[in-house]
Amino acid sequence: MASHLSRLQETWTLLDSLTQPLSHVALDGESLSVAAVVAVSRHSIKASLPESGQVLQRLQESVDALTAQLERGEQVYGVNTGCGGNANTRTRKLEILQHSFFQHHQAGIILKDACLPDMNEGSQTLAPEATRGTILLRCNSLLRGHSAVRIEVIDILLRILNAGYVPLIPLRGSISASGDLSPLSYLGGLLEGNEDIFVHSNQDGQPKILSAGDALRNLGLEPLQMSAKEGLGVMNGTAVSTAVGTLALHDSNNLALLTQVLTAMATEALLGTVDNYHQFISRCRPHPGQMEAAKNIRHFLHDSHLCQETDVNKSGLVQDRYALRTAPQWIGPQLEDLLSAGRQIDVELNSTTDNPLIDVQEGRFHHGGNFQAASVTSAMEKCRSALVMLGRLLLGQCGEITNPSLSKGLTANLAFDDPSLSFAAKGLDVNMTAYFSELAYLGHSVGSHVQSAEMNNQSVNSLALISARYTGQSVQLLSMMCAVHLYILCQALDLRALTIDFFLETKPDAREAYHRIFANHQVASPLSPSSIIDFDLVWTQAISTWYETSHMDLVDRCNQVSASSFAYVVDTQMRRTPSPSPEFYHSAKQWKDKLLDVLFMRYNHTRKAFVQRPSTCSYLGVATKEMYLFVRKDLGVPLHQGIQDHPPLAESMGGAVQSPALR
Repeated sequence: MASHLSRLQETWTLLDSLTQPLSHVALDGESLSVAAVVAVSRHSIKASLPESGQVLQRLQESVDALTAQLERGEQVYGVNTGCGGNANTRTRKLEILQHSFFQHHQAGIILKDACLPDMNEGSQTLAPEATRGTILLRCNSLLRGHSAVRIEVIDILLRILNAGYVPLIPLRGSISASGDLSPLSYLGGLLEGNEDIFVHSNQDGQPKILSAGDALRNLGLEPLQMSAKEGLGVMNGTAVSTAVGTLALHDSNNLALLTQVLTAMATEALLGTVDNYHQFISRCRPHPGQMEAAKNIRHFLHDSHLCQETDVNKSGLVQDRYALRTAPQWIGPQLEDLLSAGRQIDVELNSTTDNPLIDVQEGRFHHGGNFQAASVTSAMEKCRSALVMLGRLLLGQCGEITNPSLSKGLTANLAFDDPSLSFAAKGLDVNMTAYFSELAYLGHSVGSHVQSAEMNNQSVNSLALISARYTGQSVQLLSMMCAVHLYILCQALDLRALTIDFFLETKPDAREAYHRIFANHQVASPLSPSSIIDFDLVWTQAISTWYETSHMDLVDRCNQVSASSFAYVVDTQMRRTPSPSPEFYHSAKQWKDKLLDVLFMRYNHTRKAFVQRPSTCSYLGVATKEMYLFVRKDLGVPLHQGIQDHPPLAESMGGAVQSPALR
């Protein structure tokens, strides 16, 4: 089975090809892809009818089969009968009946303001990208030749699509039972030139709203008179829910991969271990998704200098917390669900979803339920559940990074200056919780809320469009969470790099001062009880205290570290020599004062140099470095330097806030 990443890469490659100049999407009813839907929906790539005579022949054969059926005087649902619970009625006015189907389903609500030319797309109408996808999918399905719809109908729909005209379709009103009848009836209204159906046009960069009749006139087209079954063929299908679902699925797949990259960055920011993602762990529990997630994250961290080796002898936790350590086990099932959802959508993109279906070869009309979009609902429920799970993982990682008691030395709220004055990531942390709470609410099942409709004829209905819409909203929320988390991670990685630079630059000065101050207390034999403790042990203790005091302002932090180092040196010496000399206490006090001075001066110097020339990239893995550079270089999002970045204060503070003097 193909991996999630390989499927996503295939989509990217095809999408890149389809969005090149002069490219177009050729429809044939058999090979429409997610990439093609995205290309047409979001990049306005043109779609074309097939050149194959075989496709055109099967279209005509389905029309001929219907004509023959009617000439024999036989009853055909939705052609000479009513529809749904009214299928017991009969009529000979076949063409008028098709327009009647449009009329009674054009019952949605569009706010008046949404029809003003100077208004953006309102929340009461389907997004233009979804409407474009809807037209594309309906044409592709009709081309399969099971619906008795003429090629002229499909041709006009594609001409409208390619010209950039998008009908305003009410966002709500479909239960996706007999397909998305109400939304698709507005496509019918456009074809028939209904003056009460409105169309959005963006010709020459001038957005405006016009009637369907005016849109057809602008294109030099005549309103279309529906032939037998063509109205039902246009509006009886799953195109709307599938279009919305396809776009949501594509975005979800991208977010699933992004979550893995962010997890790799979080592992670096928290000084985690790459052993979390060791292949042996996954071989012991060989779920495909888990194995893939672990492999991907491990690859993203290749050449990282921030990930630690597992050390069971270190103080504190001997292993990372769950948001890192169990990330493959958490992400893996979501990748498997997204792959399953993708297979369902792939089938739906190239299916005939109206009723009745015409089997030209056998000369039979089949009355079935391919319009029941439960497969789309199933795909969207899995997709939305995956988004919730991914969001919860990011929330857990973010909570560790912004909490100084869990972050292994990162400053409180990731403040670059003093945390008593700057609360850099605090608002972002709260936002993350707000976004996730809404995401989790949307994650509830839609399919469990089915109600009977349409004279109890539609006693079960898929609610696929509702589920797809909620999945689209979930995509927006997880995208916001990813954006916040990425911002926080870049800030955290900068602080981590700054800290390493600070340690590297400070240690030689501290070593020199330590040896100079305690020179008279050292003897030839390091085993002598009067010999002073080795500097490396003193430095290790100082670093440990530095990490423990990340919630403090710089001055207080330096004071605490130097005082703790003084106590450590004295306590250690007292265990060796119960009664150290007065000279030793004097030297220890000198060490305390000197260490305070070295820490404070060196940190300010290193911090100033870091702003001018950040060293972060030199510590990052192969993929995390690329993501970091994308944020800092390509997007131009800078390091958050604290209160000095607040625009109302920047000028009055001269662009910088100085740390208070040593006390």
